[in-house]
Amino acid sequence: MIFRKMKVNSLIRTIHGFKRNYTVIRYFSGAVPQKENRSYYFKNGAIPLTPITLGNLLDTAADTYGDSIAFASNHQGISKTYLEFKKEVETLASGFIACGLKRGDRIAIYSPNCYEWSLTQFAAGKAGLILVNLNFLSQLQEVEHSLQSVSCKAVISCDKHRKQDYYEIFNRIIPDLSTQNPKNLRSEKLPDLNSIIIISDDHKKGTLRFKDVSDSRNKESDTLLTQTEKLIQCDDPVNIQFTSGTTSLPKGAVLTHHNIINNAIYSARRAQFDLMRPILCCQVPLFHTFGCVIGTLSPILHGGTIVFPSAGFDSIESLKTIEKYRCNVLFGTPTMIIDIVKNYKLLHHDISSLKQVTIGGSPAPGGLLKELQNDLKIQKVQIAYGLTETSPVISLTNLNEGKEAMISDFLEPIEELELKIIDEEGRIVPINTKGEVLARGYSIFSGYWNDKVKTEEAIDKSKWFHTGDIGVLNEKGHLKIDGRIKDMVIRGGENIYTSEVESFLSTHPAILEVQICGVPDERLGEELCCWIHVKSGMNLTEEEVRNFCKEKISNYKIPRYIMFIEQFPRTASGKIKKNEMTRISKEQLNL
Repeated sequence: MIFRKMKVNSLIRTIHGFKRNYTVIRYFSGAVPQKENRSYYFKNGAIPLTPITLGNLLDTAADTYGDSIAFASNHQGISKTYLEFKKEVETLASGFIACGLKRGDRIAIYSPNCYEWSLTQFAAGKAGLILVNLNFLSQLQEVEHSLQSVSCKAVISCDKHRKQDYYEIFNRIIPDLSTQNPKNLRSEKLPDLNSIIIISDDHKKGTLRFKDVSDSRNKESDTLLTQTEKLIQCDDPVNIQFTSGTTSLPKGAVLTHHNIINNAIYSARRAQFDLMRPILCCQVPLFHTFGCVIGTLSPILHGGTIVFPSAGFDSIESLKTIEKYRCNVLFGTPTMIIDIVKNYKLLHHDISSLKQVTIGGSPAPGGLLKELQNDLKIQKVQIAYGLTETSPVISLTNLNEGKEAMISDFLEPIEELELKIIDEEGRIVPINTKGEVLARGYSIFSGYWNDKVKTEEAIDKSKWFHTGDIGVLNEKGHLKIDGRIKDMVIRGGENIYTSEVESFLSTHPAILEVQICGVPDERLGEELCCWIHVKSGMNLTEEEVRNFCKEKISNYKIPRYIMFIEQFPRTASGKIKKNEMTRISKEQLNL
């Protein structure tokens, strides 16, 4: 491997207004040389990697964009400038220290989207704490497992959300919670947990109020905060993100300041935030990297405003928020965007300010992208692909390549990240050949918390992260994802990638969304079961679906079972639960 040391502006490099003294090291990989007809990709970034922390990021943003609005929470009626946000972050960070939390301690947040979520994220970063993101829809067993597995010292939670009563869940985990000292909890199931902090004005027995933590700030904790900030390094853990756990118990992926900030920098540049002041309608959940990294850090790098339309996703509230705040950027999963388009056609809100939509979390139907461009007149449509373990973005639409690129399945890999496609023997495959996607570089997570075995299964000895996704690199080095390795169905010895059949069926004019899973078959081993959500006002039969397939795709790829449904089982971040689809299909088909 070759390293080159470069002098840049007398060792002071200015990136988006961020001035830091450091020597820029450019990295050129010689470990896997790029050869003709080999599925390997690496591209240097226009700017070097940036060795700063979350605290550094906020300090410079506040100095640069002071009186601009940083956060607006529509459903809470809250609006904060960068200077106001920084002040409240420092107060909360000092409060954490006053409550006995120390650098490296884990503090969980268990809440839907709200202003306090982002306040906690940055305060934890400034205090050297590791924020543990809990899915706000998680139930008792999942919460207990997550808090146990990372030895959380404190958890911040909302009071109630829709039908979810968070305080009641904690009472079931700690039956005598109401009689305990809220600053020194004792729990057999959670022996490391000292405090439960509730985002509420009401006092809940055995817990602290969010406000109480900020109010506990004192001169001593302020001094300790200043000292702590000087010790925090960019390679320190800042976040633990739990994988969705659709096939097993969730694993805690550890992300560093360096991971998430640099991924946000390159993603923001690809989104062309350097050419605009983004006003982002952020409807994606903050517990996911799509929300708390790309949805929060990327706009902050450019003095943007992050607007939360509602606590949980509500397409009508999102449309109202875009109109009210004149949002010019919208982030969402395909399901969210489908609902936005549907309700826009019914309600006709004024969303003329909206110029750009970024879609991630799961594959987007091709018809949806065309609807955004043609019906909503969206100028720029981006598709993002990534994983929790990659902080998160791996590849993203290059908007400079025009409208065709915006509806293409092939996305340009993010800068400074190596990619390769390998076969089952671990060899790099020729271009335009399917194989497993591997990534290596600055955004790869440190490992799964306290799980050496799973970490070594995911990251090999050469530091390549095995994504478990099937993909293809074309001549331009652009990446197309063709599904998960585990989503492959083996029918009578033939390997069928469900995403390939899904992609074909999504071109049918009556199909809004389609998903395919494998179900058991005595003779062939597995068969394809197709779930179809038909567009409103249109009809479709099983026979019409099969006739659409005939002579266009191989007979063995035509689904044997076809089910018409209204919704798919999903995780809170919008990913399809294929294992749940299989379970439901087996029950309904009596297999």
